[in-house]
Amino acid sequence: MTSLLTNNAAMTALTTLKGINQQLDTTSNRVSTGQRVSAASDNAAYWSIATTVRTDNASLSAVKDSLGLGSSAVDTAYNGLNSIITDLQNIRGKLQSAMTPGVDRAKVQTEISAIQSKMKATADSSNSSGQNWISVDSTATNSAFQATQKVVAGFSRGSDGNITFSMVNIDVNSIKLYDKNAGSTVTKPATAAQVVGSTALTGTGAFSPGGTADFSTVDGGGKTKQVNFVIDLGAGASAAIQLDKDTLKSTAKNLAAVTTDELLAAINNQIAASGATKLGGKVTAGLDSAGRLNFTTVDTGSTVSLKVGNANTTDATKFAATDIGFGTTSNAPVLTAGTAYAALDISTGSKVITVNDGAGVKTVTLNAAAYSAAGSTVSSGAATLSGADAATLINSQLKASGSTATASFAGGKLSFTSTGAGTGASVTVAGTDVTSFGFTSGQTITGTNAGAGAGTASTTTTAKGILDTNNGTYNASFGGGAYSVATFNISTLVGTNGDTDVSNILNMVDKAIAAMTDAGTKLGANKTQIDGQKTFVDTLMKANDRTIGILVDADVEEESTKLKALQTQQQLAVQALSIANSASQNVLSLFR
Repeated sequence: MTSLLTNNAAMTALTTLKGINQQLDTTSNRVSTGQRVSAASDNAAYWSIATTVRTDNASLSAVKDSLGLGSSAVDTAYNGLNSIITDLQNIRGKLQSAMTPGVDRAKVQTEISAIQSKMKATADSSNSSGQNWISVDSTATNSAFQATQKVVAGFSRGSDGNITFSMVNIDVNSIKLYDKNAGSTVTKPATAAQVVGSTALTGTGAFSPGGTADFSTVDGGGKTKQVNFVIDLGAGASAAIQLDKDTLKSTAKNLAAVTTDELLAAINNQIAASGATKLGGKVTAGLDSAGRLNFTTVDTGSTVSLKVGNANTTDATKFAATDIGFGTTSNAPVLTAGTAYAALDISTGSKVITVNDGAGVKTVTLNAAAYSAAGSTVSSGAATLSGADAATLINSQLKASGSTATASFAGGKLSFTSTGAGTGASVTVAGTDVTSFGFTSGQTITGTNAGAGAGTASTTTTAKGILDTNNGTYNASFGGGAYSVATFNISTLVGTNGDTDVSNILNMVDKAIAAMTDAGTKLGANKTQIDGQKTFVDTLMKANDRTIGILVDADVEEESTKLKALQTQQQLAVQALSIANSASQNVLSLFR
């Protein structure tokens, strides 16, 4: 039925056209914006999530910028510190040359003063974004100073919506070199005694250029390498450490290529094996930051002392002495008989000799009973006791009495040596029959200078930076007064007291280098942490971008195809509406 009042076909066509136009508007908006969710009305849940992630990404971008600034500040501090370490090494070299007799210390000080000024200038200029971490002013009135610098390293949003930031903390107090503050009084802990080798272990005579030591290859003289030295803590606590092809078997995989770690393990094993009454639990061997072998006591304080001295090889026909940083010249006392040994008859009588090892007198009695007790370790007979057997019997009794002295027989003469080292070690012989053994009564010998170290007591000092904290005092003959790495002056230090002061200053500089190396290690760790966090934040931001894309991005290829189809449908809908509207005009023709 055709109606003049209602055009159903036109209404249907119009509704269709409106729907197509609405879809066309939506598709056109997606194509033009590239998003299928550009407003909350498109998809409230997705829009909310995407907006939150975008906000987080903006925060992460700020974190990334903060990490970049922090990384720059760490780099600046590290580069300044590393440059000053090189300067300190130069100063150490100057001080070592100043220890040479005849050197004009005033001229050496002129060079040192120039380096000291350069170090201060380097520290003052190590500034990044207004921050200087190695030359600071920690006075209470300086509100800009922060003992701990915090670098924003991360951002997170909890399930409750609360935001938290993670930080990389940089302890400025532990890395500062100079501080304008007069300093606060702090207590410095007691220190251990330490003796350090002269050069890096891998650069000593024992080691080849490849960084390993060969203890198995026989040299031109038919000998293999041996290291034999004495560690002496005083009061009878001493022991000999022997490193050769025999003693290294248990720790070295390859005796022709012994590593530094294996050598250290062997030394520490022998220290432990000496027992608690000697070195066990009292001293340890290690490598310092320069790779030098060092020995450090477990106990601390001014009463703690340590000596490390070389001993003769155990068998000069089998072993050649080699250096691991303490030279090859023996520092142990060796007392040799003045006359050749003649076979002794102890079958019916006794021969008595006393041995003083510096810790006490031990009496040795050789008789038939002692010979019989020795069993198979002796063979010459009690009536014609040989020098080698005499040494065996003497050592048996000395060991039983706890003496640090030992006897040996070589070149037709008896000798006594001590496991002690240095000028504090000595051996003295006496007794009723001392001349029967080739010695004179009261004959004595003292060891030569050995590497020595002493602990220090706990003290109070004014704490500033690593380089401007006072760590020493001049001898009273030079007016006394405290000095630091930044202020010491050796130009007037002469004589024995001057030598002692220069030696103390050299040790102070060496400790400063170690402290700055530790500071550099801390900065390096901070830099690694910051760089790792920068990489993670960058990765996280990209992941967030992908999440946003999944939620709101439109499929442009699909939308463009749909746009073409909707445009065609729109044209057809317009034509259909036109046809529907013209249908009522056809009714008029019936009335013409």
